[in-house]
Amino acid sequence: MPIRLGNKADGDDFFDRVNERADLWRHLEGNHVVLSGPRRLGKTSLLQRLAEEAPGHGLVARLEDVGGLDTAAAFIDALDRAVADETIAGHLRTAGKPMRDWMARVRKVGLHLPGDLGAGIEIQAPSEAAWSAKARRLQQRLSAAPVLLLIDEVSVFLEKALGRDATDTVRLLSWLRAWRQHSGLTCRFLFSGSIGLNALLDRHGLSTYFNDCYDLRLGPFKERAALEMLQTQCQREGWTPDPATLAHLCERAGWLSPFYLNLLLDTALSAARDRRQETGAEAPLLLPGDVDDAYDRLLAVRSRFIHWYQRLERDLAPPDLAFTLRILGVVATAEDGLTRRQLLARLNRQEPDPDRRAARLDDAMIGLEEDGYLAVTGERIAFPSFILRDYWRRNHAR
Repeated sequence: MPIRLGNKADGDDFFDRVNERADLWRHLEGNHVVLSGPRRLGKTSLLQRLAEEAPGHGLVARLEDVGGLDTAAAFIDALDRAVADETIAGHLRTAGKPMRDWMARVRKVGLHLPGDLGAGIEIQAPSEAAWSAKARRLQQRLSAAPVLLLIDEVSVFLEKALGRDATDTVRLLSWLRAWRQHSGLTCRFLFSGSIGLNALLDRHGLSTYFNDCYDLRLGPFKERAALEMLQTQCQREGWTPDPATLAHLCERAGWLSPFYLNLLLDTALSAARDRRQETGAEAPLLLPGDVDDAYDRLLAVRSRFIHWYQRLERDLAPPDLAFTLRILGVVATAEDGLTRRQLLARLNRQEPDPDRRAARLDDAMIGLEEDGYLAVTGERIAFPSFILRDYWRRNHAR
């Protein structure tokens, strides 16, 4: 079975996240949730696993990718298609105790029949919006239904929708917030995306539109989970790692992101196959040297990580781009990162005024942290991924 690289991990390719799943289910009982965190941590895979687990919690779940949409009306249409009345009615007939337990936990007083699911829910939608009638019907259908809407790539959608029609998009955000805050709600929303939602909202002055949601930040794997995943992947590929190899791989990766761990392992297995062919070794043994060889191979292919640079070029205005690239360039040259004071000193040429320089650094760090370029650990600012750091140092540091 090939190692999944970049695609959604499901079935036996999904590893760990036991605590995160427990936390999400616990918080969803009383909250709507924003699942935040840098790229390449498996947020979409986690949403898929929640959708698979939802029936056991008494819920109908739908995972809806809205990244290809760019209007409020299209967003409403997507949610409306996601859960049909027949699906809800079938769930009400068959869900039994898990659904009753869910209803009890969210402190609902009885279960409405399918035709009366919206009874007692105040229907609100901006009358001036072309999509208001469909929005009211959607709210009527789903408000009291045991439904979990997992909305992925919401930040990509908002970026495009705000650029196309900011007024209409703000109407949508306002309506969604009002809907979520209704006291009689059984349905739940979980929002996520590969672009930092908080950074996007802050940039557009819209932070208050999601401040009613619980923000659960997804982090990297713990070392034990990382080692268990890597060991399983080796077994599937028919390789036995030397006792020190997998720990060495984690050390080289630095940031225990499932994507970077699997990328380095996959390349290390290729390096090990080449070594075995050259030396005639019989045993399929993965060695620490194979990991080092793989690390060098990854850095040698510039195109593999170029999208990290291109994303900044696409999203930032020229003055902000130059300032951000300077931040990344100087941090990449420091093996253990820099303190905030050290970094500010190195940005003096780009912004001589000290107050404005500090403010610009704060603004830039919102996006750089949320999108996984940099992290603040203690007093130091550094690249969490050693692979990305060394790529940046080799190709973009000036």
